[in-house]
Amino acid sequence: MKCYKIIIQGYDDECGVIYAPQDWSYPIAEDGKDVNNWQSLKLELRDGIYCHYHMCIGGANLVDDEMKRLFEQYITEDTQIEFLPVQVYSEIYGEKRYYILHFKKIHDVLDLEHTVYSYNRRSIIKPVFNISKVRGMHLFNSRPAISDVNVSEMLYKAIKKNNLAKGIQFQPIKCL
Repeated sequence: MKCYKIIIQGYDDECGVIYAPQDWSYPIAEDGKDVNNWQSLKLELRDGIYCHYHMCIGGANLVDDEMKRLFEQYITEDTQIEFLPVQVYSEIYGEKRYYILHFKKIHDVLDLEHTVYSYNRRSIIKPVFNISKVRGMHLFNSRPAISDVNVSEMLYKAIKKNNLAKGIQFQPIKCL
């Protein structure tokens, strides 16, 4: 069994970057905590085109309608995820609706024995997932980090098949 961490592909020149207003408090969305005042949030795309998945400068993961619909096919009640609609505008490409991808909880999926930690055990250097904990899960997080979005091999293949992977790459995560 394989799982993958979604990572923004920083060297993709086509995909733009989405920014929160400078006066917006950081982070916009933190997993496991309520998201406040998101209804009034207006974001801006700069330096490239809209892609299906963006990480917002301001602390949030954003998905468009197509990626949201695909993700919804793979989530269960246990996923405890919500998609909060926000408007993104671009001077060149116009306005588009995105969704803040927000996990309402931190999933207990790490294999604590095999995960590699920093010398003081405060940071994870190389996560390893417990296979019995991730079995049947397709979209999940593993820690309270904004960029921690993981997918099953099945969802990974669906993202690729549906041509939704522009601007992202996938880091394999071991499952033991």
